[in-house]
Amino acid sequence: MGALSGLGLLARRQLRTSWGATATLGVVAFLAAGVLSTAPRAVATMHGDQVAYETAAASGLSRDVISVVGAVPGEPPGGMFYDPGEEPAEGTPAEPDWSAFLANLDAVRGEIPEPLRSAMGVPDFHVSATDLAYTDPVPASELAEAKILLRAAPGLADRAELVEGSWPSATAAGGNRPFEVAVSRAVADVYGWELGGRYGTLGGSGVVSLADRYPSLVVTGIFETGDPDADYWLHNGLGARASVINDPNRGLLGTASVYVSPAMIVPLTLGYAETRVWYPVSTDDVTADAVPELLSQVNGLSTKVIPVAAGPDDPTPIQLRPDSRLSEILERLLAQRTGVDAIVAVLAVGPLGATVAVLALGARLVVDRRRSALALLRARGASGSQLRLLMGGEGLVVGLGSAAVGFGAGLALSTGLGMDAPVTVSQVGLALAAGLAPAAALALATSPAGLRTTRADLAPRSRSRVRWVLEVLVVAGAALATWLLLSRGVVAGSGAGSGVDPLVAAAPLLVSLALTLLAVRAYPWIALAAERALAPRRDLVPFLGAARATRDPAGGPVPAVALVLAVAVAATSAVLYSTVSGGVVREAWRATGADLRISGPVLDEAAVEQIAALDGVDVVVPVDEVGDGVLQGAGGSPRAEVYAVDITALAAAQADVAGTPETLGELAQAAGAADDAVPVILTRSAAGPGVSPGSTGITLATREGNVPVRVVDVVDELPGLPADRSLVLVDAGRLAASTGDSSSYPRLALVGLADSADRSVVTAKIVRLFSSAVVEDPDQEADEMLAAPVSGGLLVAFVLAVLLAGLLCAAAVVMTLMLAAPARARLLAVLQTLGLSPRQGRGLVGWEIGPWAVMALVVGAVLGVAVPSLVLAAVDVTALTGGITQPGPQYDPLLLGVAAAGFVVVVLAAVGVAAALSRRGEVAAQLRMGSND
Repeated sequence: MGALSGLGLLARRQLRTSWGATATLGVVAFLAAGVLSTAPRAVATMHGDQVAYETAAASGLSRDVISVVGAVPGEPPGGMFYDPGEEPAEGTPAEPDWSAFLANLDAVRGEIPEPLRSAMGVPDFHVSATDLAYTDPVPASELAEAKILLRAAPGLADRAELVEGSWPSATAAGGNRPFEVAVSRAVADVYGWELGGRYGTLGGSGVVSLADRYPSLVVTGIFETGDPDADYWLHNGLGARASVINDPNRGLLGTASVYVSPAMIVPLTLGYAETRVWYPVSTDDVTADAVPELLSQVNGLSTKVIPVAAGPDDPTPIQLRPDSRLSEILERLLAQRTGVDAIVAVLAVGPLGATVAVLALGARLVVDRRRSALALLRARGASGSQLRLLMGGEGLVVGLGSAAVGFGAGLALSTGLGMDAPVTVSQVGLALAAGLAPAAALALATSPAGLRTTRADLAPRSRSRVRWVLEVLVVAGAALATWLLLSRGVVAGSGAGSGVDPLVAAAPLLVSLALTLLAVRAYPWIALAAERALAPRRDLVPFLGAARATRDPAGGPVPAVALVLAVAVAATSAVLYSTVSGGVVREAWRATGADLRISGPVLDEAAVEQIAALDGVDVVVPVDEVGDGVLQGAGGSPRAEVYAVDITALAAAQADVAGTPETLGELAQAAGAADDAVPVILTRSAAGPGVSPGSTGITLATREGNVPVRVVDVVDELPGLPADRSLVLVDAGRLAASTGDSSSYPRLALVGLADSADRSVVTAKIVRLFSSAVVEDPDQEADEMLAAPVSGGLLVAFVLAVLLAGLLCAAAVVMTLMLAAPARARLLAVLQTLGLSPRQGRGLVGWEIGPWAVMALVVGAVLGVAVPSLVLAAVDVTALTGGITQPGPQYDPLLLGVAAAGFVVVVLAAVGVAAALSRRGEVAAQLRMGSND
């Protein structure tokens, strides 16, 4: 008991008198606990924000649970037989009571498990005719054709504001009475309809004999819809506004929905109608952790057939087959989560390994400062366990307190930044481990056998095989992990599941440690070779520095681990950031195919001339979708979509677009040749067995005729055209000359701009010319993708990983130089009496850390290539880039140069700090101390 009391008194005295080195361990514990309490919550919050971002950007059509059934609630499916000679039933049709149907729809929602049940809102439905009816166009509307879709929506009065007239009511059959309809103000304006106007229905097409039964309609109500892009109106297609298509041959073709009384939908359509049911879905309360379960429930719901009766005596209930495109969003979220978690894990293991190395250096520094006291205790009978208990207790006091403060600071910071993710048991456990780490490091560093100072090159080699076994295990583990990842390949999409793949997280760390250990094993031989090479030189510093690096390297191999991992983290962050951000930009340009992409209206020759006349426009390339074609010959007949363009103009528009086939210019030259075979470029899915560049004897069968073709190239994709499809690209002139059909009605055009052109200005001018045009700007598309929470979160993760690695690198350098400070001071004291200059003294300090820094740069650069390649070979990041092709590693020389320069600056700054912390004493004092050694 007395011995323990004495040890406790000594520990308190040591903490008071020599606290600097121990405080360093406390700072490391503080930072580690703070990061471990903040980083998981930040990642969880980022995933939650991404869920809200993805679902908010999706429309109700892409998010809601929808079912379309070919029947009317309460009516037998299949419609009714119509006998023109039969007299119509007398009286006015009764209003159907659909409240029971709505209640049963809501009961279906109540039986769905959580969290999907809470995500689904109150159901709604409408009933629409399966066929369009035709009305006589009003001359003032300029429509050549006016089609209508008859629809009954029980909730219309709650969703629209009636501004004129009244809602339609039921109409008695017979007597040439018009049936009543209500339309939106936008539809009335396009169709030229007025309140109270009667408009004839045309016979011979559309709804069965509508003109015979109801020869006209009358507009009894006009309503305002509010936002025409609201989810309700998206489900009520053509209800808020009409669709008008400009057909070059027929003129303006209009289509719109008109709303009738629910009592009239069966008499008008004879039961040939369909019911559209939808449950609005809101994911506002869905957390990132609930996404896998929600996806499973949505997919499970899509496999069910649910009977829903319109009333207690309904003999033929509606058979709901729910479906939702929400599963596509959830799968994309899971794929993004998998990619982000893998990248964050790879970024985290580097600083984690560097932290362990810094703790080991810090513990050695503390033990070195306590060496004389510990040696005295050992000489007076203290056992090794007591010495370890003494040092471990010191680390426990400092570590646990610092970790508690760091954990609290991390929680306060995350709460202040709006991170609402809960604190988990694992986070508390990791923070506790950070608090216990200094105690463990000090206990392990306190070895009774190491209390006497020995020269590394003269110390007897340990007969223990533990180090060799551990190193062999690390190298073997790295090789095995790499082989498993490469043999498994990329796990695409959401198939990787949620959470961090341990193999993806461990493999980069094992590879980094393996290369570092190999470099450490090679280091003495390299240093010895440098020593022998420098021995003949007249100047002292290079030879003496190399000799000290060989015989007594500062800090041993531990600083090498910290420095290599720091450089590897910086290089990996730079490469992965370049890969992901560059992949986003590349995919945006691949999808757009040019400076601007226009789709929507018919872009005939006159329209192309109008666009080409705009300031800043260099070239306009109309892209005509010829239709489906069959490539006959070469062992197969694959079907493909045929696109015809002016190849010369396309080559000019796509001169700087990534992914453009290198043979596009060759195709343009071949298009002007006089041979019979038309040159084409195929995508790989369109190329049949045995088809390759240069293949001939193939016939392209289109609706215009059969054309012999010659394959110029087979590519993965064609920028600006649909991705992951079977495509044929052909010159429009050659195709027209071969088929004899020069008619073309393209609805797509690629626009090349001058370097000085303002894309936003040109886009605005195009929209003013063609109001229905959709203009896509690749830079804007890329910016929107990079604005997603996962993209911003990854950027923050890259920056923080580099900063944390830089801090750990600086700490490792400072501790390494502090460990070597006593021996260096004695050596400099002797050499300065012999005439060593201060500049030469600084050179010797540089030799203490310089070789390790150079080795770290070399090995870190190798890891900067190996680790990203390993990650991209195992983790699907296409969900982060928005493409379908896994990107390869991208190396930005500027970013890598900045990372290397930053490492050098950190090392130099750390050397300056170490010099300030270990000011040497007077030369005479050092000589007196050395004389007693």
